[in-house]
Amino acid sequence: MSLNRFLWASYGMYGLGGMTSVFFGAIMPELLAHYHVNYTSAGLLILLQSIGFMIGVPITVRCMSRTHYRVILSSSALAIVVAQTGILLLPNFVWVQCLVIVNGAGASALETAVASYIMEMFVGRRAGMMSRLEVAFGLGALVMPAVSSGFIAMNLWRLSSLLVAIFAFVLAMVWMTMTSALPASSVGKHAEERSTPPPVFRGVASKYAVLSLFLLMILVYVGVEGSLNGFLPSIVTTYLKTRPGIAALSTSVFWIAMVVGRTAIGWIVRRVAYQIYLLGSVAAGIGCLLLFSQARSLVAAYATIFGLGLAMSAVYSVTMVYANHTFPGMERFVTSAVTGFAGIGGAVCPAIVGYAMDHILPGQVLWLILAFVVTLFVVLAVIVGCISLVRHRRRAGTVNIV
Repeated sequence: MSLNRFLWASYGMYGLGGMTSVFFGAIMPELLAHYHVNYTSAGLLILLQSIGFMIGVPITVRCMSRTHYRVILSSSALAIVVAQTGILLLPNFVWVQCLVIVNGAGASALETAVASYIMEMFVGRRAGMMSRLEVAFGLGALVMPAVSSGFIAMNLWRLSSLLVAIFAFVLAMVWMTMTSALPASSVGKHAEERSTPPPVFRGVASKYAVLSLFLLMILVYVGVEGSLNGFLPSIVTTYLKTRPGIAALSTSVFWIAMVVGRTAIGWIVRRVAYQIYLLGSVAAGIGCLLLFSQARSLVAAYATIFGLGLAMSAVYSVTMVYANHTFPGMERFVTSAVTGFAGIGGAVCPAIVGYAMDHILPGQVLWLILAFVVTLFVVLAVIVGCISLVRHRRRAGTVNIV
C-alpha cells in the first residue's frame, strides 16, 4: 500500500468527521418539524452525539492494541453508514436518539485512530500533517451545510443523510482493501518543524499534572469552537439586529477563515515553535473577540469573525501535537485523551452558552465566550511556564552533577 493512498484515505475520514459534526445543525429545523419536537429535544440530540463521541474514544483505544487499523477505520465508517441510513428512514424519535449516539461513536473512532497513526508515523511533521487533516475536516464542515440547504430548498432534506452514508460506505470499502501493515514513512523521522526538545519530568505526578492542563486547554478550546458554531448566527442576529439569513453567513465566514488558516500551518511551524504559535494565536483570538464586541456594523463584525477564524484555525491540531511532543512514547494515550476531552468540551461549554443565550444579553454572552478564551490563554501560559521550569531544573541538575 502506498503512503499517498493511506494519507488521502485519512483526509477523507477527517472530511467525513467534519460532515458529521455539522450534520444535525444543518437539518435541525426540518428534523424537529417532522417529529413535532422543540429545541430542548435539539439540545438533547447534540448532547447524545457528544456522549457517543466520548464512548467511542475508549473503545477505539482498546481496539487499537488488539486489531488491525483497517478493521477499526472501516468499522467506524460503517457505524456512520448505519446511523445515517437509519436517520434517512425517519424511525421513531427514540430510535433517532440511539442512532445519534452511534453516529458520534463512529466519528470519534475515526478521528482518534487516524490522529494516533499520523502522530506515530510523522514524528517530525506532526503539526503539518495534522493541519492537513484539519483542512479536510473544515472542508467537510463547509460542504455539508451548503449541500443540505440545496436539498432543503428542494424539500428533500432527508437526502443529506443518504449523501453522508454513501461517502462513509465508500471510505469503508477503501479501508477494507488496505493491507494489514501501516505504510512506512520515509520522512517521518526527519524533524522539519521548529520545536525544542521534549522536557524530562522527574516524577509521574508532575508529568500528569501538565498533561491534565493540556486536556483542560483542549476542553475549553473545543467548547469555544462548538459555541461559535452553534450560536454565532444567533449572536449576530440579536447583537447587530441583522436578518437571520444574513447572520447565518457568519458561520461560513468563520469556517472559511479556519480552512485558510489551516493551510498555512505546515509553513508556520517550520519557523515558529509550537508554544509561540499557540500563545500568539490565542492572544489574537482575544483581540478579535474584543473588537467584535465593539463592532457596530455588519462589515466590521464579519471582518473580526474572519480574523477570529484565522487566529484560532490550528489551535486544536497544534495543541495535540504540542502535547504529543511533550510526552514522547505516549502518542496513543495522549491523542485518545485529547479526543475524549474534546468531546466533553463540545458538550459542556455550548450548553453553558446556550443557557446564557436565554437568560442574559447578547453582549454579555460575548463576554462569556471571551472569558473562556482568556481562560484558554491562562492555561496555555501555565503549561509553557511549567515545561520551561522542568527544563530549567533539568539543566541545573546536570550542571550540579558535572
